[in-house]
Amino acid sequence: MTTTVHLPPDLLERVDKRARSLKLSRNQFVRRALDHLLMHETEWSDQFLSALQEAAGDEDGRRGIDDIMHAVARRSRKGPPTL
Repeated sequence: MTTTVHLPPDLLERVDKRARSLKLSRNQFVRRALDHLLMHETEWSDQFLSALQEAAGDEDGRRGIDDIMHAVARRSRKGPPTL
């Protein structure tokens, strides 16, 4: 599928420079960068993750966290984040 993305000139220059240094085409580099971002970035806020870590301090909290993690694992291709 063909998609057009508009990049500011300075960003495009940096993308091209990095792609050349890795001996990749611009297309290969952009696809890898997007795939990496989608696989490793979380949409969960630091505040939410901190609250989960705090909840792990007691038995009820740990059970609740286990329930959340199982639900996320069932619904998400990348699974829950490591706490």
